[in-house]
Order: sequence, then structure tokens, then C-alpha cells
Amino acid sequence: MLTYQSKDLFESAAARAHRADIGTTAIWHFVGSGSRVLFVHGFRGDHHGLQAIVGALPDYQCVVPDLPGFGASVALQSHDLQSYGKWLVDLVAETGPFDAIVGHSFGTLVVANALSQGLKQETVVLINPITTRASGVKSIANRGAELYYRLGMNGLFGNWLLSSGLVTRAMSIALTKSLRPSIRRFAHDQHAKYFSGFHSQKSVVEGFHAANTGCVTDFEAHLPDRTLMISGDSDVVAPLPATVQLVAKNPNWKLVTLNKVGHLTHYEKPADVARAISNFIKSHD
Repeated sequence: MLTYQSKDLFESAAARAHRADIGTTAIWHFVGSGSRVLFVHGFRGDHHGLQAIVGALPDYQCVVPDLPGFGASVALQSHDLQSYGKWLVDLVAETGPFDAIVGHSFGTLVVANALSQGLKQETVVLINPITTRASGVKSIANRGAELYYRLGMNGLFGNWLLSSGLVTRAMSIALTKSLRPSIRRFAHDQHAKYFSGFHSQKSVVEGFHAANTGCVTDFEAHLPDRTLMISGDSDVVAPLPATVQLVAKNPNWKLVTLNKVGHLTHYEKPADVARAISNFIKSHD
């Protein structure tokens, strides 16, 4: 399955989906007869972000919730990492068991934190894992992001700024590595449709703080032996070297590196990501 079919994979998954909420969490269920997998999406997106990967897993039973405070899920009282971790522990208790839990980007922090709070899961997949604490990187880009979200709390123009289509497009252009026009159009369209689906300035700014200060390495002792990390070799949000170092310390873990892609593996190479997930799950059947 080639990466330029991302849009087709996205639409294929939609044909298998139905919504069935649990409490205040909106959840999409994708019909299948194979392994049952829970997906946790990244910051500012919703379940659509991982839908192309689900489309490349046509035989799998996939469950994809919207994170609280984003998409159609009700916000939490506080959107810190500990609260998101507890939300996931409770969600799995009601919807599990799962053959694997998969997190992308900020979702990797939520999964790792939930494991530290007692979540029992033998097989875990972390896509573009946050293995570098962004708040400790004093780059121009990160300082700009911190200023952007600080201004986002402004009562007069904060919501307009956080929802700005120009800012969203600039971010999308910066993160999309593929030169293929169809892939770039797909990534930009996805961000334009779903990147601003947050409930309030509070939820998105608190979520940014959780993502910016969190790191998977804080919870590495709680990750199971059956842990797969999938990284892009050009990822500027979650740089590959830190992930390589982390996996090297844990010989039971596995790392799959995708070439010529950065942080948007779920948009640019969903079939490759799905293949890595499927191979990893099957290797432990």
C-alpha cells in the first residue's frame, strides 16, 4: 500500500465506522474481525487524525476516541497529563480488553502516563513518541509556540488566534515533508478541518502545556516489554536520536524508522505505520 493512497485509506475507514460514546467521551468504532486495537490521537486533533492508519488495517477492530476537550468529547476539569492518563485508565476499564494500545505524539504521553497509573496492557505502540521534552529545547520554534499559546489565553483575541487558519496552514507546511502534491493536500486539508476542534481556550492551552512539558522517558519504567516505537527520520517535534537512545536502553523494545518523513507519519505514510503495527501484533500472537 503506497503513501499516496492516504485519502483513499481515510475514506475506506469511514465506511466501517460507527459512533458509540462511553460517558462523556465520543468514540468511533471501526468494524473488523481481527485484533482489537485502541488508538489515542495527538494534540489538537481528534479521531480523524488516525483514520488513514485504521483504513490500512481493514481486518482489525479499531476503537478511536476523541481526547477530552477536543473533537466531540466533553472537556476535563483540568487538561494536565495526569488527568488524561486517568481518563485513559478509566476508558480502558469500560471498553477493554485490547490486543494493543496505540498512541501518536501527545497520545504517546497519555498512554505512558496511564501505564504509570496502573493501566495493564501487554502490547503498546508509540508513533512519533515524545522522547524529548519540548520545554527544555530553547529553539526559536519552541519559544514561538510558547508565546503563541500564552497569547491564546487573551480574552479579546485569544480564541481567534488559536483558530487562525493562517497559523494552522503555516504549521502544516512546516511539518509536511513529502514533496508529493496529493499527500501535501491531504495533510493540509486534515489540519484545516480538524486542528481547531477544541472546546475552549482553556482546554487547548492546558493541553499544550501538558504536551510541551511531558516526556515518555518519565514513564519508561512502566512501558511493557512488548513496546514498539515508530519514528520519522526527519521529525523535528520528536527528534529520532532521543528515541534511538531510549530504545537502546530497553533491549526488549523495537524501533521502526520511516525514511523521508517527520512528525506526520499518520498522514504521509499511514500504510507503512499500519504494516509496522500489524507485524508487531502478529509477532506476539
